[in-house]
Amino acid sequence: MNTYFIGDEETRAYAKDFLRRLEKLESFPDVWCPVTKSGDAIAQVMIGLVDKDLLSKVQVLPIGVSREGPNIGISFLEGEPEKQIVGKSVLLLDGAIHSGRTMSRCAEEVMKFKPQDLVSYSLVTKAGASFVPTIWGVTINETDRAFFLLDEIPNHRLDAGNPGKKQPPVHVERLDQRHKDRPAVTSGVESMDRPKWSDRLFQMQVSGACTYVLVRGETIVGYLTIHFAGDSMFVDEVAIDTSQKKRGYGGVLMRFADTLARQGNCRTVILNAIDSEVGFYEKLEYKKVASAAPIPLDDETYWPMQRSVLYHQRPK
Repeated sequence: MNTYFIGDEETRAYAKDFLRRLEKLESFPDVWCPVTKSGDAIAQVMIGLVDKDLLSKVQVLPIGVSREGPNIGISFLEGEPEKQIVGKSVLLLDGAIHSGRTMSRCAEEVMKFKPQDLVSYSLVTKAGASFVPTIWGVTINETDRAFFLLDEIPNHRLDAGNPGKKQPPVHVERLDQRHKDRPAVTSGVESMDRPKWSDRLFQMQVSGACTYVLVRGETIVGYLTIHFAGDSMFVDEVAIDTSQKKRGYGGVLMRFADTLARQGNCRTVILNAIDSEVGFYEKLEYKKVASAAPIPLDDETYWPMQRSVLYHQRPK
C-alpha cells in the first residue's frame, strides 16, 4: 500500500493544468457542481485561479451525497438545477473517485436536467474505478490512499478517532504459539467459548482461517477470526471478554476487519450475527440477508448479514 500526500503546491499545479485544458474545450463550463466537501475544496482552489471575467459567468451548484446501505442519494444543496443546468455545460468536481459509484450517480442526476454537455474532474482516481472522469490528476492503486490539502498525514488507527473520547491503547496480533497458554476470552456465548486457543491455531493450519487477538498490555481482551472465499471476506468469530465490554473493543475489531477486506479486494463482508448483537452490526451498515433463514446453534440464534465493501473491479 502506498500513501500519496498531495500538498497545497501540487494541488494548485494540478488545478492550473486542469483549467488550461478546460479552456481548450468547445465550451467552458457554465455550471460547476462540486461533490461533497472534497469537491468543494478543489472548487475553491480553482476559483482562486480563474480569471475574474470568466469566473463571473460561472454558477456553482454544490451536490450533497447521502448513503443508506448500498443506496446513494444525490441532492443539490443550492440553486435551481431545473433552471440553471438546462442547455449549459456542466462541470462535476470531486477530490477523489474510489469505486466510481457516487460520481456515476451524480452524472445521472445532472443529465436529468438536459445540460448541453458534461465535463468531470477528480484530483485522485483509483485505477479500478467504474467511472473515469474527463480529466484527473493522479491514479492510485486499489489499496493505496491519497491525501490533499492537509497539513499533516493522518495515521491508520484501530480506534474510531472520535474527538473528545479517550481510547484505551490496544494492538492486534496474529494468533500464534506464544498465545496458546494465555487466559481465554470469555464472551458469554457458549459455542464461541468452547474452543481453546490451541483449537483455533489448529484451524488456522488446516482451513485457511486466521484469528487475530486484540491485546491490551499482556491481556487478550477480544479476538477476530476471518477467512476469504472468492471476492468475499467472512467474519467467522468476533468476541470481547465480558469483563471488557462497553469499551469500544467490538468496534475496533470490526474496523480492523474492514481494513482486511479492503486490502483483500473484497466486494462483501459476510457474517452470522448472534440475535442479541444484530443491532450492533446494523449500526455498522450490515443488513440481514433477505433470502437466508436464521441459524439455530445450541441455544443461540444467528442471522446471516453482510455489507458492501468499497470495491473496484480489476480489468480482465
